[in-house]
Amino acid sequence: MKAIIAGVGRTGKILIRELKENGNDVAVIDIDADKCKEVSHEFDILVFKGDITDIDDLSKININEYEIFISVTGSDEKNILGCLLAKDLGIQKVIARVSDPRLSKIAGKLGINHTICPEEAAAEKILQITKESDTLTSEEKTPQALHSLGVRRVRVKVGKNAPVIGMQIGDLPLRNEWMIVRVKDENDRFIPVDASLKIQSDFVLDMLVKESALEAVKALFS
Repeated sequence: MKAIIAGVGRTGKILIRELKENGNDVAVIDIDADKCKEVSHEFDILVFKGDITDIDDLSKININEYEIFISVTGSDEKNILGCLLAKDLGIQKVIARVSDPRLSKIAGKLGINHTICPEEAAAEKILQITKESDTLTSEEKTPQALHSLGVRRVRVKVGKNAPVIGMQIGDLPLRNEWMIVRVKDENDRFIPVDASLKIQSDFVLDMLVKESALEAVKALFS
């Protein structure tokens, strides 16, 4: 299968690895030149710099040659629009990462084949997690698929005096040790996850954390 992934953040990179390991032909597109350069050094794949909401950029890379378009940028709106443009250009199967359930319903009505929320993209679709856990770090609540990778699934409520309060996700320490896959606010509402989101007290974070960094990560958010 020939797949093109829009967005080369954490989720995009996991998808690249998983798709390539399963024998798929993978390419990526991202608007950020530095990210494009980074991913081209990390993976032996085609990398295009472009804006998925610009039909000219998509046309230039012959996107109709691909069988599936997967958009996992940090913007729900861009993911939806990118998928719609990809369909207009001839791709039959499109998948959009959409954090807002309301937009997910709209996307389905517009003809997008599938929408996936961040935790599904990062966990269920990639690491084969099939059940959502309550709190937190006991081995019996962490699927075997994650244990084999040295990763724990955890849920953390941000403390009122946590050192990371007010920091953007993209600026948080230990970025190679964890991944935030879902955020709820103090009113139990989902918040779209992107690098610019500022951590607030009482946020509830669903995370994937390397076992070796569990205590250090807990200290950041407690």
